[in-house]
Amino acid sequence: MSPALLTLRRAGGLAAAAALALALSACASSSSGSAGASGGSQDAAASGGTYNIGLITPTGGINPLTTTQYDTMFAVGLASAQLVNTTGSGQLKPQLAASWKESADKLSWTVTLRPGLKFSNGQPLTAKDVVATFDSILSPSSQSPAASSFSGILKSVTGSGTSVVFHLAEAYADFPYLLSGANTWILPAGFNAANWINDPVGAGQFTLEKYTAGQGITYKKNPYYWDAAAVKLSAVNVTFFSSDQSELLAFQSGQVNQLDVDPTIASTLGTSYRQVKSGYLKFDGLTFNVTKAPFNNAAVRQAVAWALNRQAIVQTAYAGQASVGNDVATFPDYKEQPTGLTQRTQNLSEVKKLLGGKVISFTITTYTDEQTYAQLIQQQLDATGSFKVSLDVLTESAYYASDASSPWLSAPVTLTDWANRLPAQLYSLIYAKGSSWNASGYSNTQLGKLVNEYEAASSASDQQTLANQIATVEWTDVPVIVAAFEESDVYVSNAVQGSFPNGLQFSGGFDFRGITVSGS
Repeated sequence: MSPALLTLRRAGGLAAAAALALALSACASSSSGSAGASGGSQDAAASGGTYNIGLITPTGGINPLTTTQYDTMFAVGLASAQLVNTTGSGQLKPQLAASWKESADKLSWTVTLRPGLKFSNGQPLTAKDVVATFDSILSPSSQSPAASSFSGILKSVTGSGTSVVFHLAEAYADFPYLLSGANTWILPAGFNAANWINDPVGAGQFTLEKYTAGQGITYKKNPYYWDAAAVKLSAVNVTFFSSDQSELLAFQSGQVNQLDVDPTIASTLGTSYRQVKSGYLKFDGLTFNVTKAPFNNAAVRQAVAWALNRQAIVQTAYAGQASVGNDVATFPDYKEQPTGLTQRTQNLSEVKKLLGGKVISFTITTYTDEQTYAQLIQQQLDATGSFKVSLDVLTESAYYASDASSPWLSAPVTLTDWANRLPAQLYSLIYAKGSSWNASGYSNTQLGKLVNEYEAASSASDQQTLANQIATVEWTDVPVIVAAFEESDVYVSNAVQGSFPNGLQFSGGFDFRGITVSGS
């Protein structure tokens, strides 16, 4: 796997992200929430039963600062907590933080911690621990994928007591969302994260009781969790499986209570289970190298965009579990949604007009997880009579080779999936000149200026205006076609009662408050 990419969901394909898979919607201004039960409350034993989870056997160590696999993130997240997290609809919610506020000069954010916080070993959790955690992430020797999320944005972190100050290199209105990203769980100062599985101290809803390599993990309710009274489950049991298929069978037999799978697989489950929607997972971007003919001509790129039947893509490639895209890298759960653009639908007369009657031949290079989607695009384009498309489907390791000629960065047309993250982050990765992930070779000085202005804007109206201008540039130049946004859905058995406050995603804190399991 390329070091630029992060597996966030085992059956959802590769998610191109170094540190985050953020679900974004609410305004990043100061916020606060109910403090819930007092930290360290030794309330009566939970009576909500035991929740059973299946995860794929980890292939490496379980380190909160460096793990990149969805399954190990889940294992860490059950026993750990972030400063903030996000709901399935993308709203920011306080976790260890009680509130956050931007400074007048926009170059710092002050986070106030909840009073009386404790780790699972009963030790107090203070600003000192938060500072130490982020110092580890920002260290020059850091191996944490989270470091790339804060690069060029966060300079340093200071604090004392319950007050933590994040000092920025530049104004960044969406900064609080970064605190809900992967690998940002708060650890005790001086803690050896590499040894976490043997000494699993955290501030999450559960405490890790026993880890058996190759078999599973058992957790008990954490009485020191800041909102312990709301956690009804008495325990969580994790069973490791060697494959998705074995986990699917375990779910169907009732051995495990939840299943996280690709929507095309989930469509075979029938109606005896319910979905937990957790925002949006990714988009699969058809990327053109704009430095190479014929895709150095914007009209050709636009023609491909108008040739696609996006509704058919949603129904066929995503089994209906997606939203139609409009070639703008802004996920549907982000707070500012671009307005004023014509929604692209299949328009063959526009295609012929843009191409002047020519037939364009090209190859889509991708890898095995994207093969079905690539074949659908090929079929749709070939059927128009204006294109002749061939496919070059590689193994994942070959597609994301680490050398300078890596196919995903050098081929004329590629199909790559990108995880949900802040629009400004996507712009800096996909479109910025000099970005090591800019497979299109595209750059636009105006776009970069607009993005910087957006992040520095103080009012929602200014941000909306800028979001519209940014989207217009993307839609017009179309270096990347975004035909659909895949939903992030998890399936749970009917024995599971209650609504998951933040979905079932790592940026939602794997929140089980209010959940019970009948018959366990």
